[in-house]
Amino acid sequence: MLTRQGWAALGLAAASAAVGRVFGVLELIVLGSGVLALVAASLAWANYHAIALSVSRRVVPEFLQAGDTARVEFAITNESRSGTAPLTLWEPVDGLGGATLKLAPLHAHETATTTYRLPTLHRGSLTFGPLTAQRRDPFGIAGKRRVVGTTHEIVVFPAHHHVQLPTAMGGSGPLGNQLRSRSLGRSGTEFHSLRDYADGDDLRQIHWRASARSEVLKVREVEPEGLHHCTIELDNSSSEYSPEGFERAVSAAASAVSAASSAGLRLRLVIGSETDLRNTNLSSAMTALANCSTTDQVQTQRLPAPRAEGLGLTFVVTGGPQSAAVLALRPNLTQTDILIVVACSSTASTQRDFTVDATTADSFVGSWASLTGNYTERQTTPPQRTEAERR
Repeated sequence: MLTRQGWAALGLAAASAAVGRVFGVLELIVLGSGVLALVAASLAWANYHAIALSVSRRVVPEFLQAGDTARVEFAITNESRSGTAPLTLWEPVDGLGGATLKLAPLHAHETATTTYRLPTLHRGSLTFGPLTAQRRDPFGIAGKRRVVGTTHEIVVFPAHHHVQLPTAMGGSGPLGNQLRSRSLGRSGTEFHSLRDYADGDDLRQIHWRASARSEVLKVREVEPEGLHHCTIELDNSSSEYSPEGFERAVSAAASAVSAASSAGLRLRLVIGSETDLRNTNLSSAMTALANCSTTDQVQTQRLPAPRAEGLGLTFVVTGGPQSAAVLALRPNLTQTDILIVVACSSTASTQRDFTVDATTADSFVGSWASLTGNYTERQTTPPQRTEAERR
């Protein structure tokens, strides 16, 4: 294959030969013939040896969120019995152009490594490759190109904040106080200690064997029941957001997913009427959020109440506290569920539910901290998989 310089040289050879023949200038004919011979020799050199490379690729880190910069690492092995000339490698990256790399000559069966940086500007699936290797002759007249790798796809998680949820007995914010109040009103299941009977105690909690050995009645004291499950519903109705507001909503939902996963809660993610992931894990939930989009359909379906036992949190990420998604969900909650509305467009509240102000990224962090009593920072590295997810 001729390069741009090769076609220019071929044109020069033809023009020199033609002018020399017309005007009888022998030197121009010789010049044209010499340049033509150089082009032929360059073609023969470029195609004499086959490009036989094997390529393995690795993306570091494994999990990325929008705004991070990844490193793509290559291990390239020369599979031929002879050495290679210097090679130019090029890999296209979807939506970002491509990366050009230089590879020094390799001996037979020698392996070399090279890397390039991969920015992740947006959430979603990102495809890059296949890797193409090109060899040129020393004059740059001819070259040979061959695809030596396959395409690779990664999922870029939404940018999110490292936030925390209060436990049933912890947290200084309003949500922590509400959880503490509700958990103390439940009987619990795990034995903690014995104490003296007090007026109003449930007679079923009396420990008769211990009471027989004491002068007063003894009552079993159990640990208050903590959080068990968390549901995050993302309202993807386009009428609720601006384009920038929906990205903020996805980020808020991803932050809640990360917090629920870190707390070890049973996780459920609902996105509009299309996606309902029950008992899901962090990776699956983040992948669904990475690829979600808005719809013209207004979210009015009633979200089926979770059948899990124990206290639970239900986050509704939507435009405002009085959106159709909130009105459709509220009547279907059980007494053990606490509703938190994450408002991304308007915070006009009815004072009926807990509300997180997500109209800006900064207000989301501050409002979450005020609600939970846990002050947080933006997570700069993607979450790591648990042992169960790795299996």
